Amino acid sequence: MSSPPIERLRAALRPRTLTPIRLLQAALVVASLVALSVLGARQPASPGVEVERRAAAPGIDEIRVQVGGAVRAPGVVTAQPGERVVDAIARAGGVTPEADTTTINLARRVQDQDQIVVPKAGASAVRLLDVNRATQQQLEALPGIGAARATAILVARAQAPFATTDDLLDRGLVPANVYAQIRDLIGVAVGDR
Repeated sequence: MSSPPIERLRAALRPRTLTPIRLLQAALVVASLVALSVLGARQPASPGVEVERRAAAPGIDEIRVQVGGAVRAPGVVTAQPGERVVDAIARAGGVTPEADTTTINLARRVQDQDQIVVPKAGASAVRLLDVNRATQQQLEALPGIGAARATAILVARAQAPFATTDDLLDRGLVPANVYAQIRDLIGVAVGDR
């Protein structure tokens, strides 16, 4: 006959002797719980894409950019350090259906006080001075470019044509403050690359 339920309960509550196997089982349970808690506390995996954000220039806590032309909400937008022209245009509501973005460097980083104008398709866009074809006089007409810098640009261009206008900075031909003044006035024709 089976023991009454009270007897079974007493038997279950009696201290059991710890055998090496029971100690091993208890250690495995504790180790599993610790491993699960460590895995749960870890940060989620990185998506594998890193976006480089550059810090603003000293003393600049926010970047304000004027966006106009064929955008949905023209005006002054606040950009984050390291953002690009495409980000500033998005902050202005994006482009309208008649916009022509082929003449704009969407990948250029914005700086405080930039002005971005998105032209309409078919509108006469401002012709950029091609630094791979410009004459000495055309280069000298740019702000901050005198005879010496224009000559240096022509010499460097003869050695290797410019792939982008950023090459002027990368090759040390113009300082950053001069480049900021001329970057929206110059370009590199696609056939020159």
